Amino acid sequence: MKPLFIAGTQRDVGKTTLSVGLLRAFQDRGLRVAYAKPLGQRINTIEGQELHDDALVVSKIIGQEKSEQAAMVIGLGKGRVEKEIFDMKTPQLVEKVRKLCARLEQEYDAVIIEGMGHVAMGSCLGLSCADTARVAGAKALLVSPGGIGSTIDEIALCSTFIKSRGVEFLGAIINKVWAEKYDRIDAATRKGLDNIGITSFGTVPYDESMACPTMRQVVELMGGELVAGKDHLDNVVKNTIVAAMEARHMIRYLKEGTLMITPGDRADNVLAAMGANQLGDACSPTLSGLLLTGGFRPDGVCMRLIKESNLPVILVKGDTYAAASRFRQKTFKIEPSDEEKIASAVELVAKYVDVDTILKSLAE
Repeated sequence: MKPLFIAGTQRDVGKTTLSVGLLRAFQDRGLRVAYAKPLGQRINTIEGQELHDDALVVSKIIGQEKSEQAAMVIGLGKGRVEKEIFDMKTPQLVEKVRKLCARLEQEYDAVIIEGMGHVAMGSCLGLSCADTARVAGAKALLVSPGGIGSTIDEIALCSTFIKSRGVEFLGAIINKVWAEKYDRIDAATRKGLDNIGITSFGTVPYDESMACPTMRQVVELMGGELVAGKDHLDNVVKNTIVAAMEARHMIRYLKEGTLMITPGDRADNVLAAMGANQLGDACSPTLSGLLLTGGFRPDGVCMRLIKESNLPVILVKGDTYAAASRFRQKTFKIEPSDEEKIASAVELVAKYVDVDTILKSLAE
């Protein structure tokens, strides 16, 4: 069976989440599976081995041991791309990718290789997603965000690029489609893609919970000091408010799963939020956590209540606008501890993606 290369028409279209769902679906059919992301920018070094963040996460989810985890053969840390452009050691890089993918194909029944970013990323090194798929001997599948005209156009463009590199293109999955538009987009994209000779393997609805981070991820992103709530970092952030208004107005915006961002010297807002949280269901608190800005540390009664609440509270030095902007610009990835997100990814693929036809296409 040929490896499956998953590429995106854009960045952050849900390639990793779909990879998790597909790998679990393959496992449910009795296949031994492997995952690799041979090129990437987010690098982890584990026991001297460079792994992409996504590869580390997915390997853990599918149960790969450390010894089996596919190393990132080309880690593109800061300054690496510029250096490689001048050196252009493409043949050596290509050979590293080829050896990795050949080993995985030999040792496993089904292999998913995920490309970085969008389909052309890496072209500056002669290793775009399409080039990498060719080197891996893989068949390619595109993931595109939900839409109609623009989605079909982007898939047509990207598939042409893939095929120009001599890669067999299987078709596309439309991802992150809003529920209220699902039937229209599903019908129109299936017909539109069929009109231009491209197979749709499914249309996957948008699950908002997949984009919700845990407070643990917020701490990792924002840094700062965790002053309380270390045992509740798995709280999920479903809503965010910047509490710059008076407490009597702010409190109306609190709802389940809220991360409140406010200056640390706004004791009125902090106390009001803590009070509202204590009135909520103890098993499902109103707040997920607090992000206190400006480097202002609450004191007295306010700090005592914070520590007694067990609510995750992070203290950062930056201003409120900068903190809120940084949080909102971040795309949070699925993690091994995100059991609900993993279950959702598996369920979405099982329900909305034609897994058996994909497997059949890989075997032909």
